[in-house]
Amino acid sequence: MSMAQAQQVEKSPDEKLAEALNVLVENIDEIRGLLNQLIELKRSGVIDALMIVVNRFEEVLQYLFQDPAIFRLVSILVDGSLQAMNKLDTQDVIRLKSMIQDVGGCLGKNIDLANAKPVGGLMGLWRALSDKDVQRGLGIAIALLKALGKCAQSQSK
Repeated sequence: MSMAQAQQVEKSPDEKLAEALNVLVENIDEIRGLLNQLIELKRSGVIDALMIVVNRFEEVLQYLFQDPAIFRLVSILVDGSLQAMNKLDTQDVIRLKSMIQDVGGCLGKNIDLANAKPVGGLMGLWRALSDKDVQRGLGIAIALLKALGKCAQSQSK
């Protein structure tokens, strides 16, 4: 192919722009849906949280590579989490983020592991069960266990 033929085949910048605009117009509905989801994720703070992870990724990797067992565990969790995230829609992700923030913030303010006392025997357990916060926590734990059971049952079908 001669130099003159190669120049004839190459498209002008206007032709390239026209083709790009044509592709955008043909896919406008998908683009609009994607933009709406991105805007909702930005508004909810999910994208900001992801950016924090991305910006601190180097530190996280350095920590993880120090212990091979932790690295293997995290790789399994990340792989499973990514596969699970593919099954969630935008609203699910926003609700999950909000729930993690609420529960994590509350636990961070209220848990005192250094001063946690062991529950001694059945009488100690019985006394602990009379505490309203313990009862509420057990209710949450049972709801989580029920959801896990439901998910496990649907996976075995």
